[in-house]
Amino acid sequence: MTEFFKKMTSNLTLLASITLVVALAFQSCKEPVENPKAEITIVDSTGTAIPDAKVVLFCVQRADVSVECNVADTQITDGVGKVNFEFANPSVLRVSAIKYNTVERDTGVFPDNGIIIIGDTLCADGFVTLEANEVTEEIFVLGKCETD
Repeated sequence: MTEFFKKMTSNLTLLASITLVVALAFQSCKEPVENPKAEITIVDSTGTAIPDAKVVLFCVQRADVSVECNVADTQITDGVGKVNFEFANPSVLRVSAIKYNTVERDTGVFPDNGIIIIGDTLCADGFVTLEANEVTEEIFVLGKCETD
């Protein structure tokens, strides 16, 4: 009878060990899903990083989709012309970057004084595709803004 209990204990221990190994194997196969991220770099035509540029990422409403598009985020580039965005879902977003490269100057003498703006405003537009578990890196080159 004791031989029976020894075999039973041995078999139960083996079964518990196999179950534990299988459970751990299935658990380790699942990769955690990370939010999609975008690292946007803004440069000028010479490749120099542009600090303090305003970068806006937003979705564009498609006519054939009834779900409202309400994703948007705005950030200002750091000293090396970079901004980092993180969104909850994969998506294709429109990128709009603008840098006000202007100076305001007073003109005239009282009572005929005014302000003139000297300089250019630089812009860049495009799209970025965000996918889960990935950091999408894009570089946008600022140029003269197109007016409609």
